[in-house]
Amino acid sequence: MSNTLSLPPELVYLPLGEEAIPLLKRGFIPLLPATASGLPWLLPPPAQAAPLRIAAEDYLTHMHAEYERLPDNLRSLISRDDFLRQAESKRADIEAALVAQRKARAEEDIGKPEDWLLQRFFSDPYCPLAWQQTGGFHGIWLGIDPQQWPDAQFQPVSYQTSRASRLPDSLCCDPAAQAPLAEQRLICALASVDKSIQVGQQRQWLLRLPPKALRVVLLGAQIPRRFEQGLLQFWQQDFRYQRIPLAQMRFNNRDLSWEYQLRPLTRAENP
Repeated sequence: MSNTLSLPPELVYLPLGEEAIPLLKRGFIPLLPATASGLPWLLPPPAQAAPLRIAAEDYLTHMHAEYERLPDNLRSLISRDDFLRQAESKRADIEAALVAQRKARAEEDIGKPEDWLLQRFFSDPYCPLAWQQTGGFHGIWLGIDPQQWPDAQFQPVSYQTSRASRLPDSLCCDPAAQAPLAEQRLICALASVDKSIQVGQQRQWLLRLPPKALRVVLLGAQIPRRFEQGLLQFWQQDFRYQRIPLAQMRFNNRDLSWEYQLRPLTRAENP
């Protein structure tokens, strides 16, 4: 009887390394700041130099509006033309303030990448290119059922030639050449996630993973022996995950394809 595992089509997969064991013990997955995702096209573009002056027409429109905002008793004491003449000596400061306002408004409209967290998931567990994206074949993939995690909103990546103009939509736009990855992303506002830990030089935010959403764990074809044994031992001991299958990634030389074989948990596999 074959022990090859048939994977449900609706799952999304989160690649993790040896940090998976302490994370699963606590019941969390990690989220990274969008600017630390490792994807160069998600980095914010270089800041453009602000114009030194604004158009004369825009300046006059602003000053006319400022004049109209004057209380009636002040407007009765100064004409519009005198108001403009008196303001001319401060024109440089007024224009600088207008430039700063426009810049702040533009940043507010577009959003700041540092205000968003994301995690990368993949849809095709048989795609070697996807495995090589994060840790290669030395890690594991958590197979997660989005239907069992209603609080998490997974978004398929749009592979296109231009980026969405605003956040967080732009965090789900990748170059068309990346389309074989069939990636999905979980994107959260930084302000909505209250747990974080420091890992080396990087801070990771933590999002609780319901145990019922975890359907399978895939072991990479080159998973280190120590990591593998630690994972098997943890799986035997933690009642939340004992019924969730572990499957080893293997290459089928007959069909020249990848497959996943169930790993029975026996005492012989204990370290």
